Amino acid sequence: MNHDGVVLRGYRDGDLDAMFQLDEVCFEAPFRFSRSAMRRFAEARRARVVIAEAGGELAGFCIVHVEMVELESVGYVVTLDVASMHRRNGVATRLMEQSEVEAHDAGCSSMALHVFTGNEAAIRFYERMGYAFWTRDMDFYGVGVDALVYRKGIEG
Repeated sequence: MNHDGVVLRGYRDGDLDAMFQLDEVCFEAPFRFSRSAMRRFAEARRARVVIAEAGGELAGFCIVHVEMVELESVGYVVTLDVASMHRRNGVATRLMEQSEVEAHDAGCSSMALHVFTGNEAAIRFYERMGYAFWTRDMDFYGVGVDALVYRKGIEG
């Protein structure tokens, strides 16, 4: 899929370093992942990773894990990262849409994610994508750093 020079594709060996570097730029501690955690998330057996590439460079990525929650397969958004130069031009939307398709194809009937209570831009983005507030997860990112849990039903 090509749009404005951005191509979506699956995870490949060799993507990890660029993903880790982008996560370091996109998120402050405690919201970013260590390199080893990023590898575990991206290479997990039930992971679905969508990479956005522009001119051979990483423009963004989304990692989703297929998890069983109350006898239902749910696509859990581990992280969504977009390089600053590719923000506000649809890359995040395309990454999420493709991730939802892949989660659905893997048997998921819904998606879920955590978002920091203070990340207003991300909250607005997920709400525009059709995600609805589900609950608050106290201390999710550490003591006193809460997350909101959002969910969305997905269909084929």
